[in-house]
Amino acid sequence: MDVNNLKQILDETSALSDHKTKTEKYKSILQQLVEAKQVAPLKVFISHLTDESTPLVISRTILLSFTQSHKTLPEDIQMELGIFVLDRIQNRVVAFEEQVSEIRYNLAKLYERQENWRESARCLIAIPLDSSQRVISPEYKVKIYVKIARLFLEEEESGQAETYINRASDSLHLVKNQKLILAHKTCFARIMDYKRMFLKASLRYYDLSQCLPKDTERMHALSCAIVCAILDKAGPQRSRTLATLYKDERSQQLGVYTFLEKMFLERILKKTEVKKFAEQLKPHQMAKLSDGNTVLDRAVIEHNLLSASKLYNNITFDELGSLLEIAAEKAEKVASKMVCEERLIGSIDQIERLIQFENVGDSLTQWDKKIEGLCIHMNNIIESISKYPEFIV
Repeated sequence: MDVNNLKQILDETSALSDHKTKTEKYKSILQQLVEAKQVAPLKVFISHLTDESTPLVISRTILLSFTQSHKTLPEDIQMELGIFVLDRIQNRVVAFEEQVSEIRYNLAKLYERQENWRESARCLIAIPLDSSQRVISPEYKVKIYVKIARLFLEEEESGQAETYINRASDSLHLVKNQKLILAHKTCFARIMDYKRMFLKASLRYYDLSQCLPKDTERMHALSCAIVCAILDKAGPQRSRTLATLYKDERSQQLGVYTFLEKMFLERILKKTEVKKFAEQLKPHQMAKLSDGNTVLDRAVIEHNLLSASKLYNNITFDELGSLLEIAAEKAEKVASKMVCEERLIGSIDQIERLIQFENVGDSLTQWDKKIEGLCIHMNNIIESISKYPEFIV
């Protein structure tokens, strides 16, 4: 359609007095222009609609129709027109909140297909979710916030992702859509993973491995749970998590099971095994720490140190360094840190350059012994009371 001819038709339509007739005429023009797939006439039509001389009730109705019909156009045209509309109404956003939301959501999807995660997230962030002009459901808010968080995770910006997943959490108790709740849980687990809070991530992944709808998704979540548990700091909490994962029969079907088994059975890991396992890790899980080691290096060193404590009553710094394949000074530093944090039971003699281990059993055994001791103590109290019948009710 010729632009000059279109302008004349639009002026004639604008002059119509009957509201219903005018609306139907605009919709008919819009349909013709979309079918023609020409950008210039569509921009003229949008400019006319968004002009302040066009009644707001007409502009809103036809723009809402445009947000749906323009999705049939090629993606590059959708993007160009979407940006053009937003530019035209940027000073009147309050009057077109629903239309703006639809256009920005569609633009976000287009950017996502191009793997432009940051721009996609920006489009969603600009969607007005705290509005007095329209009612916005908790499901819609959570959906947008979770999507923003997921996009920032693709950019490996866990800080930004956490901000928006926390906003989603505020309204999550009002959401009944199970698919959306699972999406939130998945995103939260990934954020914990990116922040190197591996124990929390492992527990959340394990929870997901039991409730996700597809078997492939459940197995992937279980694999992520195992990887995160392995990467966490050595200690009683991690040992309990490893035990849970090891005893899950599904774990045997995964490629990481051999590594998990050695971790659980407290066997010393070799460099070849560590290298093979490292091939399965994501980039953020291989990031360097302040001491120059990766997260995996730290986890393996600490694990091997705990394993050594089960084999030796005592060991010199030099022998420990040789066993862990690190410098003796570094071995001493790792051991002293673990002792201070009560993740390793023992003492360090710096004069003799010796570590003395104290094997008092695993944490579960200690817990059982404490319960046993409490029960014996209670039994003694009851027996003592029974000697004085006047105190028995």
